[in-house]
Amino acid sequence: MFIRTLRLSVMAVAALVLSANIAWGLGFELGETKEQLKLKYDVSVYDHGTGRVTVKLTIADEGRLKPLRSVDLHFPSKDKYADGGYMSDLTTSLATQKEDGKLVARVHLKKEWAERAEIRLNTATLDGKQEALTWYYHRIPIAGYMNRPPTKP
Repeated sequence: MFIRTLRLSVMAVAALVLSANIAWGLGFELGETKEQLKLKYDVSVYDHGTGRVTVKLTIADEGRLKPLRSVDLHFPSKDKYADGGYMSDLTTSLATQKEDGKLVARVHLKKEWAERAEIRLNTATLDGKQEALTWYYHRIPIAGYMNRPPTKP
Protein backbone atom coordinates (compact mmCIF):
# COMPACT_ATOMS: atom_id res chain seq x y z
CA MET A 1 0.00 0.00 0.00
CA PHE A 2 2.79 2.41 0.91
CA ILE A 3 4.67 1.65 -2.32
CA ARG A 4 1.56 2.28 -4.41
CA THR A 5 0.98 5.65 -2.70
CA LEU A 6 4.63 6.58 -3.08
CA ARG A 7 4.60 5.63 -6.78
CA LEU A 8 1.47 7.75 -7.45
CA SER A 9 2.99 10.70 -5.58
CA VAL A 10 6.22 10.50 -7.56
CA MET A 11 4.30 10.29 -10.82
CA ALA A 12 2.18 13.33 -9.90
CA VAL A 13 5.26 15.39 -9.00
CA ALA A 14 7.04 14.30 -12.18
CA ALA A 15 4.01 15.30 -14.28
CA LEU A 16 3.97 18.74 -12.65
CA VAL A 17 7.70 19.28 -13.13
CA LEU A 18 7.70 18.10 -16.74
CA SER A 19 4.68 20.16 -17.73
CA ALA A 20 6.15 23.30 -16.16
CA ASN A 21 9.05 23.19 -18.63
CA ILE A 22 6.75 23.31 -21.65
CA ALA A 23 6.11 26.86 -22.80
CA TRP A 24 4.62 27.91 -26.09
CA GLY A 25 5.67 31.18 -27.63
CA LEU A 26 3.23 33.67 -29.03
CA GLY A 27 3.24 34.09 -32.79
CA PHE A 28 2.32 37.47 -34.21
CA GLU A 29 1.35 38.18 -37.80
CA LEU A 30 3.25 41.13 -39.20
CA GLY A 31 0.92 43.68 -40.73
CA GLU A 32 3.65 45.41 -42.70
CA THR A 33 3.96 45.01 -46.45
CA LYS A 34 6.70 43.20 -48.28
CA GLU A 35 8.36 46.54 -49.02
CA GLN A 36 8.14 47.77 -45.41
CA LEU A 37 9.79 44.53 -44.24
CA LYS A 38 12.46 44.97 -46.96
CA LEU A 39 11.71 41.47 -48.25
CA LYS A 40 12.70 40.49 -51.75
CA TYR A 41 10.92 37.36 -52.89
CA ASP A 42 9.07 36.05 -55.90
CA VAL A 43 6.31 33.45 -56.04
CA SER A 44 5.59 31.57 -59.23
CA VAL A 45 2.80 29.06 -59.77
CA TYR A 46 2.98 26.55 -62.61
CA ASP A 47 -0.34 24.93 -63.51
CA HIS A 48 0.29 21.44 -64.89
CA GLY A 49 -3.21 21.23 -66.40
CA THR A 50 -3.89 18.08 -64.36
CA GLY A 51 -5.54 19.75 -61.40
CA ARG A 52 -2.15 20.17 -59.70
CA VAL A 53 0.22 23.10 -59.45
CA THR A 54 3.82 23.64 -58.45
CA VAL A 55 4.44 26.68 -56.26
CA LYS A 56 7.98 28.04 -56.14
CA LEU A 57 9.11 30.67 -53.64
CA THR A 58 12.44 32.37 -54.30
CA ILE A 59 13.77 34.60 -51.53
CA ALA A 60 16.56 36.94 -52.60
CA ASP A 61 16.66 38.94 -49.34
CA GLU A 62 15.17 38.09 -45.94
CA GLY A 63 15.05 41.80 -45.05
CA ARG A 64 14.04 42.69 -41.51
CA LEU A 65 13.08 39.04 -40.80
CA LYS A 66 16.68 37.81 -41.07
CA PRO A 67 17.39 35.07 -40.09
CA LEU A 68 14.30 33.07 -41.06
CA ARG A 69 13.41 30.26 -38.68
CA SER A 70 11.30 28.36 -41.22
CA VAL A 71 9.23 28.60 -44.38
CA ASP A 72 5.85 26.97 -43.79
CA LEU A 73 2.93 25.93 -45.96
CA HIS A 74 -0.21 26.82 -44.01
CA PHE A 75 -3.85 25.89 -44.60
CA PRO A 76 -6.05 28.14 -42.45
CA SER A 77 -9.35 26.73 -41.28
CA LYS A 78 -12.63 28.47 -41.91
CA ASP A 79 -13.63 27.75 -38.32
CA LYS A 80 -12.94 30.29 -35.62
CA TYR A 81 -12.03 29.97 -31.98
CA ALA A 82 -14.40 31.64 -29.55
CA ASP A 83 -11.81 34.36 -28.83
CA GLY A 84 -11.59 35.38 -32.50
CA GLY A 85 -8.40 33.48 -33.36
CA TYR A 86 -8.16 31.06 -36.24
CA MET A 87 -7.38 27.38 -36.28
CA SER A 88 -5.12 25.71 -38.75
CA ASP A 89 -6.16 22.70 -40.82
CA LEU A 90 -2.52 21.94 -41.61
CA THR A 91 0.86 23.61 -41.26
CA THR A 92 4.06 22.01 -42.47
CA SER A 93 7.59 23.27 -42.94
CA LEU A 94 8.93 23.34 -46.48
CA ALA A 95 12.42 22.18 -47.33
CA THR A 96 14.58 25.02 -48.58
CA GLN A 97 17.77 25.02 -50.61
CA LYS A 98 20.21 27.59 -51.91
CA GLU A 99 20.17 28.23 -55.65
CA ASP A 100 22.34 31.01 -57.09
CA GLY A 101 22.64 32.58 -53.64
CA LYS A 102 18.85 32.66 -53.14
CA LEU A 103 16.72 30.58 -50.80
CA VAL A 104 14.21 28.44 -52.73
CA ALA A 105 11.23 26.39 -51.55
CA ARG A 106 8.91 24.35 -53.77
CA VAL A 107 5.68 22.49 -53.18
CA HIS A 108 3.49 20.45 -55.53
CA LEU A 109 -0.19 20.24 -54.56
CA LYS A 110 -3.77 20.20 -55.80
CA LYS A 111 -4.91 23.44 -57.37
CA GLU A 112 -7.94 23.74 -55.08
CA TRP A 113 -5.66 23.40 -52.04
CA ALA A 114 -3.27 26.02 -53.37
CA GLU A 115 -6.14 28.49 -53.71
CA ARG A 116 -6.69 28.52 -49.93
CA ALA A 117 -3.10 27.94 -48.81
CA GLU A 118 -0.53 30.48 -47.79
CA ILE A 119 3.21 30.50 -47.28
CA ARG A 120 4.45 31.83 -43.97
CA LEU A 121 7.94 33.21 -43.42
CA ASN A 122 8.65 32.61 -39.73
CA THR A 123 11.32 34.30 -37.63
CA ALA A 124 12.21 34.70 -33.98
CA THR A 125 13.73 38.13 -34.61
CA LEU A 126 12.49 41.40 -36.05
CA ASP A 127 15.12 43.99 -36.99
CA GLY A 128 17.69 41.73 -35.32
CA LYS A 129 15.91 41.93 -31.94
CA GLN A 130 14.48 38.91 -30.18
CA GLU A 131 11.91 38.78 -27.40
CA ALA A 132 11.53 35.75 -25.15
CA LEU A 133 8.91 33.24 -26.30
CA THR A 134 7.82 35.42 -29.21
CA TRP A 135 7.95 34.77 -32.95
CA TYR A 136 6.66 36.57 -36.01
CA TYR A 137 5.39 35.59 -39.44
CA HIS A 138 4.71 37.21 -42.79
CA ARG A 139 1.81 35.74 -44.82
CA ILE A 140 2.02 35.16 -48.57
CA PRO A 141 -1.41 34.01 -49.87
CA ILE A 142 -0.83 31.73 -52.87
CA ALA A 143 -4.21 32.61 -54.45
CA GLY A 144 -2.84 36.04 -55.38
CA TYR A 145 -0.29 34.38 -57.67
CA MET A 146 -2.62 31.81 -59.29
CA ASN A 147 -3.79 33.92 -62.26
CA ARG A 148 -0.39 35.19 -63.35
CA PRO A 149 0.99 34.15 -66.71
CA PRO A 150 2.37 30.60 -66.44
CA THR A 151 6.06 30.07 -65.79
CA LYS A 152 8.04 26.88 -66.11
CA PRO A 153 8.99 25.24 -62.78
